[in-house]
Amino acid sequence: MKIRENLTTSKNQQQQPRLLLVSRKKTRKIINKDEVVTMAKSLGYEVTVAEPGSGMDCSRVAQVVSTCDVMLGVHGAGLTNIVFLPTNAILIQIVPLGGLETVCRNYFGEPAKDMKWRYLEYKLSVKESSLIEQYPPDHVVFKDPLSFSKLGWSPEGWSALRDVYLDKQDVHIDVHRFRPTLLKALELLRN
Repeated sequence: MKIRENLTTSKNQQQQPRLLLVSRKKTRKIINKDEVVTMAKSLGYEVTVAEPGSGMDCSRVAQVVSTCDVMLGVHGAGLTNIVFLPTNAILIQIVPLGGLETVCRNYFGEPAKDMKWRYLEYKLSVKESSLIEQYPPDHVVFKDPLSFSKLGWSPEGWSALRDVYLDKQDVHIDVHRFRPTLLKALELLRN
């Protein structure tokens, strides 16, 4: 498999757009990934599901990622594999609950733009987070997520935020709500 450097010079316009869904096994898993895959296929994507770092060596990860037009995943280390995306590809980052929008943009959104990739983000709703099964709807986890880091980005504040929002949260994507994000990616690929 040859590594592509740029979508515009390497992509056959007749091919289906290729979407890589970055899967996670421990935390921030996409619980209904099969449903997401089915919906993406119905929109015309050819979908690959992979868990980079789980038995895949770096060269294999590079080969898989470089063949994709769109990379999709929940915020986390697996998204660092964007470095293998071809120029003009699209990263869709799923932003978990917890007031992490700025962190997510700083870690992946801004670097994606700087590296000449296009960036979309999808912010989870409360109903899409497994935290709704662990806490009542009026809990501070939902009402004031930044209170977990009121100590600033101190070790204590970061530890509390990480414990709840990164280590205990999985996602169940509302495919009807998420569909416009995948359609936007298709639109960007055509332009």
